Amino acid sequence: MTQYVRSVRTQKGKSTLQGKFTPGQMTVVFDNRSRAFDPKYISSPYYGSIVPRRRIIFSMADSAVTYGFVAQFTGWIDDWNFSYDVSGDSTSTAQCSDAFTILANQNVTLTAPTAELSGDRIRRVLNSSSVAWPTELTGIYPGNFTMGTASYSGNALDYLQSVSDSEAGTFYVDNDGNVVFLDWNTTTDFATRQYLKFSSSPGTAYMPIQELEVEYGTEELVNNVIVTSAAGTVTVQDTTSQQTYRIASESYPVLTSNLTQMTTLANFYITNYANPRYRVSKLKVSLDDPRLLNYVSPLTGSGWLVLLGGFNIGYGCLVNWIPNNIGTAITQQAAVIGFEIDATPESCTFTYSIAGEDTRSYV
Repeated sequence: MTQYVRSVRTQKGKSTLQGKFTPGQMTVVFDNRSRAFDPKYISSPYYGSIVPRRRIIFSMADSAVTYGFVAQFTGWIDDWNFSYDVSGDSTSTAQCSDAFTILANQNVTLTAPTAELSGDRIRRVLNSSSVAWPTELTGIYPGNFTMGTASYSGNALDYLQSVSDSEAGTFYVDNDGNVVFLDWNTTTDFATRQYLKFSSSPGTAYMPIQELEVEYGTEELVNNVIVTSAAGTVTVQDTTSQQTYRIASESYPVLTSNLTQMTTLANFYITNYANPRYRVSKLKVSLDDPRLLNYVSPLTGSGWLVLLGGFNIGYGCLVNWIPNNIGTAITQQAAVIGFEIDATPESCTFTYSIAGEDTRSYV
């Protein structure tokens, strides 16, 4: 189908570290002047395949290297929309989403489940008869916090996200369509590495930044944290922050059955969010940027598309920039929490949503 593609746009992730990952979306616009994507045209080479819930994979390749195609989005087609013009121009648009859309339409019932680590609880839900998610499409780390025995009956995705939130983990769908859970320690490990380096003055050691957005405010401010579960309630405050910025309270209902772990979670939020943070929120990289040709990967020596395309949610990066080329450089360790791709046969940009570095210790 590649020869018919006019444009592709993907979007997945979230915009703040405290938010929840939403279903990934992709829109593909095909040239339909030949009616190749018309489900009623029996002479179409795809006749019988232009149907909803068809599996779809968007991949990219760098013609200069031999790594092959790198998946950017894997999901299902939800809708086909067709546009016809009297001039003869015609397009077919596939609206697609990833595995979270499937999980959001499934329910699960757990009756007094055994106390278990978060990774085991997630597997329990995914393996349940009402969800039956393929094991080969998962990447679940063991977990570090213990989930309690409270029963549950309701939406499967909501519950899975609650398990992840109960230890400030990372639960998302990767580029290959796998449902992934990074537990507390793995989230820490991934976020503190420097899988890629970005800079406004790139040279050979950094990916070139085309655009960059910075946030500095109270969007994530919380200085009175209340963590609740069936095991009890834990409250942690930062009185200095409260005196400076006034009280900003947030309650976190969790499934954790251990008060010590709940205290660890509460301290995590206070440590990271009791004060406004100056952080890069978005950065854009263009594959048309000639400076990108100068980049030399410290891992492969080349193959920037493998790094850029294989760069996934939760991965750490280093961002270095000089605002307006005035003053000294600002450097920030960050983690990717979302990204968008806008591609046509002639151009392509990657826009990353970035979270400031979170401070936590291994447990």
